[in-house]
Amino acid sequence: MLNTIKIPTLANQILAEYLSAVSTRYPAAEFYKEKMQDSGRGEGPTLLLTVCKDDEILEEESFLYANQSKLDEDLKNLIYYLDFA
Repeated sequence: MLNTIKIPTLANQILAEYLSAVSTRYPAAEFYKEKMQDSGRGEGPTLLLTVCKDDEILEEESFLYANQSKLDEDLKNLIYYLDFA
């Protein structure tokens, strides 16, 4: 019997699409993730992803969330999609 791991679905669909594209575009890059707090202007919590190679930032992308719990859940599940430094 095969032991398969079920990959959890991400709450933010735009993030899921981005991860698929960025992993193809930069297969040898380093990936970093950071939880950003609401700045006080009401936009809500944000997940920041940074793509680096050879100590250079190739791109950064922010993903907005309606609530903190969904962001925390996606942060936990990102390891199933990319290897983070």
